[in-house]
Amino acid sequence: MKKWKFLAAGFLFLSLLSVASFTMVFADEEQETEEPVPISYPIETNEIPGWPQGPATESATAAVMDIDTGTFLYCKGATEKMYPASTTKIMTALLLVENCDLDDEITFSEIVYDLEEGSSHLGIQPGEKMKLEDAAYGLMLASANDIANGVAEYIGGSISGFADLMNEKAAELGCVNTHFANPHGLYQDDHYTCAHDMALIAAAAYRNPIFRKIVTTHEYTIPETNMTEEERSFLNHHKMMHEDEEFYRDWCTGGKTGYTSQCLNTLVTYGEKDGESLVSVVFRAEGSEIAYSDSIKLLEYGFDEFSPVHFESDESEKSFYDIMKLGYLGRASGFQSPVWKRAPVAYAGGWLMLPDTADPAEVTHEVAGRNGSRTTLSCKYNDWPVGVFEGDVRTIFAPAQMVFEKDVKMPVVQSDSSGDHIQMESLDEVLSQTTTIFETGYQKVMEYTQGHFLTVLVGGTIILVILIVLIIIFIFRCTSESRIRRRRKQEEKERMKREEEIDKMTTAEIEAELRAVMEQERLKREQEALAQTEAERAAEEARIMEEKAHETEMLIEELERERQERLAAKDKGNV
Repeated sequence: MKKWKFLAAGFLFLSLLSVASFTMVFADEEQETEEPVPISYPIETNEIPGWPQGPATESATAAVMDIDTGTFLYCKGATEKMYPASTTKIMTALLLVENCDLDDEITFSEIVYDLEEGSSHLGIQPGEKMKLEDAAYGLMLASANDIANGVAEYIGGSISGFADLMNEKAAELGCVNTHFANPHGLYQDDHYTCAHDMALIAAAAYRNPIFRKIVTTHEYTIPETNMTEEERSFLNHHKMMHEDEEFYRDWCTGGKTGYTSQCLNTLVTYGEKDGESLVSVVFRAEGSEIAYSDSIKLLEYGFDEFSPVHFESDESEKSFYDIMKLGYLGRASGFQSPVWKRAPVAYAGGWLMLPDTADPAEVTHEVAGRNGSRTTLSCKYNDWPVGVFEGDVRTIFAPAQMVFEKDVKMPVVQSDSSGDHIQMESLDEVLSQTTTIFETGYQKVMEYTQGHFLTVLVGGTIILVILIVLIIIFIFRCTSESRIRRRRKQEEKERMKREEEIDKMTTAEIEAELRAVMEQERLKREQEALAQTEAERAAEEARIMEEKAHETEMLIEELERERQERLAAKDKGNV
């Protein structure tokens, strides 16, 4: 009977164990089915009638933008909230080059240590000094988070203060779903952007010549600083720039990589080809290979399927001098160049970015704003923005005046003076006109000199004297500053030499030197105390002598008074 009881108990135990195992397996299967599905969004630009179908990408969201016109050529979930990782540093670098002189020096504080373990850095130490130019290259090429923190503190006073500046700049650029919380992009729940906004930020940065020089640099070396004797050399992290890399493309000019475990791979890439300047953004790619492959597909799509189109209206009757308000100069108008008296190309037209298959006649426009006599037109192709024109309200084109000029080259020089937009068609024309102006001016000056020699001689003499005085002052200031720099440099060398001597000394030698210094200080204090005592004693003796002299003087006066009284009494008795 007991045997059957044991068998029943064993069977019950095995049954319970089987049920528990099955429950655990089922729970594991449910957990697997509850894992997040990879994020994927539709390609919005593929829904535009007549728009070239863009490639599918494995990255969650993406965007391609033409930098010159601001036209978005490709959008996939472009306004969806994403975490940017180190592509954040594009905004950090933009604020740096816009608000600082890169020849200035930054001194890093303890904030360089305010980073999570394992994040990229250049080993910057508190108290280390570095030119802001070197810091900018370390920020963009080496993706140094310690430099990002230091730059944020230097410009904004703190991380939060700098984040406020980042958000103000994002709003100014027209960002729609962006909030920055730090300067480096390490994951924070309230630090996010979207592909659309990052393209706006990246394009604005690329239009800055200083930023463009930095981001397109292949290799850079930061020289030794006050805290390190070694140079820091590094390559640009963007693999599409380097010929020995699998993803190399000759049209790639630069960009910014990014990765954290929460954000996955992010990548911003700049490309220039056949007069087009594009920027691509990909967010949340599961691997750098995917990020690079998607970026290549997107940029080649932009280069292959789109071209800049020039629209022109009737030419303006205003010349350069009219636009610059230089048309009424009296006798000085004789110096004006005949070349620049011609009206330049019309300033009411502009450039748009359109698909190669598009019919320019289908472009529509609407007034986006007016400021005085200036009118802003927003141009669209099948309701998709393709560019903006600005011009004088009296000469702005009407749809019937739009002329499509396919062979016109993109302008090299653009200027905006006195509220009127001028476009020079080529650099050669600008140089030619400038040369003519200088030649005409030289001839006029020589003619005036021959007719007014004495006036020119006196005026030239006065100017020469002023220049000599200014040069003397400048030389004196430079010499004085040079002496101060040499003295400081010598003091620094002596300090460093002394530190090296101390490093080589043993503990016993250091203690002996300290005792000697303390003994010297003690003797010095004793000498000072003795000198003070002597001074006090001398002062006391002087006081006593003064009192005795005073008493003697009083006694002499008393004796003189008594003698006078006796003489007076004697004279009275004789009388």
